[in-house]
Amino acid sequence: MKLENQVAIITGGGRGIGRSTALAFAREGADLVLAARTLSEVEAVADEVSALGRQALAIPTDVTEKSQVDAMVKQTLDRFGRIDILVSNAGVAIHNPIPKIREEDWDLNIAVNLKGVFLCTQAVFSHMCERKSGHIVNVSSVSGKFGHPNGGAYCAAKFGVVGFTETTNNEGRPHGVKASVVCPGPVDTKMRRDNHPDDVIEHLTLPEEVADLILFLVSQSPRAHILETVIRTPLM
Repeated sequence: MKLENQVAIITGGGRGIGRSTALAFAREGADLVLAARTLSEVEAVADEVSALGRQALAIPTDVTEKSQVDAMVKQTLDRFGRIDILVSNAGVAIHNPIPKIREEDWDLNIAVNLKGVFLCTQAVFSHMCERKSGHIVNVSSVSGKFGHPNGGAYCAAKFGVVGFTETTNNEGRPHGVKASVVCPGPVDTKMRRDNHPDDVIEHLTLPEEVADLILFLVSQSPRAHILETVIRTPLM
């Protein structure tokens, strides 16, 4: 198995890309810590992981709150004693043209999509460096590569994730810690359907396809590394 006995934290682990990644990791032998604001969702995924024969810990976590992130990481270390992989996947998407972006919507986009990535990385980084091993995967978006109309706040946050990931990698590599960023195009998730109910499913990437890519990234040998991947749909 590619991830046998490794321990992975996945934020936004209750649905969509997070759920699919958790199940992909479990099938390859990893134990999972599933973090999200809605406990019932991560508990349901934890049950699915357990059914695959792996351990799973569901922890309600708001990634914008440092105290909650730190507590989640502490619970992980208390339970498993190690953290091999962090997948920062929690996200929100609020789109408006620049004149109509409310300050609170700007702040929420930045807090969840960018600050949350920073807080989770910071919470595991020293542990990984001390162990001389670890892989951090941050889920950004094609909106972190190409600015689009009505995406001012979202694009700003996702561009930030790309830059922060590169810095994380450059700081971590001398200590055996890798960081990668995944930039998917439109993905068939609840968040996408809520914002774009008229999407044609054939034009969307499936969560399982993103999960397969994340699994590929974290399965590379310690000497191999892919910093950035962009997933473009047929219409992009």
